[in-house]
Amino acid sequence: MLYIIAFVSLIIGMGAIFTLVEKFPVKLLYYHFHFRKPLIWSIFIGTLTYQIFNSTDGFPTGAIAPFVIMGFAIILTYKVHQSNWFKAVYFPKLTDDFDSLPLSDDQEMAVIEYEGITKAYPLDYVIHHHIVNDTFKDKTIALTYCAMCRSIIPFDVTDIGPLFVASFKNANMIVADKKTGTFFQQASFTSIIGKLHPLSLKMIPFQVLPWGTVKNLKNQPQVVIIKKEDLRPFKLPMPGVWKKVMSSELTPGLSNKDKTFPSKTRIVGIIDITISEQVFYLKTEVLEQKVVINENLNFTLISIGNTINGFRTENINLRLKDNQIIEDTISQTNWDVTGKHLDGPVKADLENIAISDEYWFSWKKFHPKSKLIRLKNESNIL
Repeated sequence: MLYIIAFVSLIIGMGAIFTLVEKFPVKLLYYHFHFRKPLIWSIFIGTLTYQIFNSTDGFPTGAIAPFVIMGFAIILTYKVHQSNWFKAVYFPKLTDDFDSLPLSDDQEMAVIEYEGITKAYPLDYVIHHHIVNDTFKDKTIALTYCAMCRSIIPFDVTDIGPLFVASFKNANMIVADKKTGTFFQQASFTSIIGKLHPLSLKMIPFQVLPWGTVKNLKNQPQVVIIKKEDLRPFKLPMPGVWKKVMSSELTPGLSNKDKTFPSKTRIVGIIDITISEQVFYLKTEVLEQKVVINENLNFTLISIGNTINGFRTENINLRLKDNQIIEDTISQTNWDVTGKHLDGPVKADLENIAISDEYWFSWKKFHPKSKLIRLKNESNIL
């Protein structure tokens, strides 16, 4: 009996591995997250108490091994879980002393301008935590980055409070708020289960730009303070697993996937809710063309280095000059690469649109009705 209890304890301790089973009910993941710690301690203390008070000849040596297993299960309960593997950051310190930062010019930065404040976060830093919570005046923002599907989305969570990594489903992370522990699917913004369900997270605009571009902006952002070790290569707690996943078609937690393209094909999808139709492009084709104008949906994609950003463009024709200035060829108005007005007759800033640079398998899973626009032959498929 003690070994059966020890086995049950191990299952609880390693419960996070069930996130890799596609059909495993998300409700069980929710209850496991919330109750695994009190449950594992109740089993251990209850079993130990029973053993002590019902043993007439002292503690039997045969019970040592099962209790060692239960003790190990307690350790696993705390250590083997996404919330422990990827510890969210809460309100990091920032700096405008760029020379103190160990960043290379090609380092990709998430740049968020909100409430009149601009801040930047190296993606190679964010990926280790998956979530960075920060304040923009009286607003709380959670910058989320799912390493598995490469979905990068900042949310305004002022009303519900900071987020953390709670679980994993469909090869995409589940985030939760600290107050209620409600589960949200990061890629779809929507709640799954919990006190706040049903509720959708509010995405806010952002850009991804190379550090060499960001540090030369006229309106320079504050940047999160990092050390060189914060930019180390990403890996999972299990040695070698991440390298194997990234070099293969493996998508843990999602087996039934569209095979039109290899799973890790990078796509650029339009996720802005104000765009009337959801479309996406192959990233390699956008990078090759550098400027992609969609006249039907009134937006333009512009690539700088390996990064791509989108702007709403109606009655203007944009081009990129020297990787530093965006020009309207009609009015000769100039903006910087973030869309800030520099000079020319059009006095307004460009309006950013929300896009997602992620992997094909994830995009297709969460945006099944989107349409692919090919640039090489100008034909639309899917």
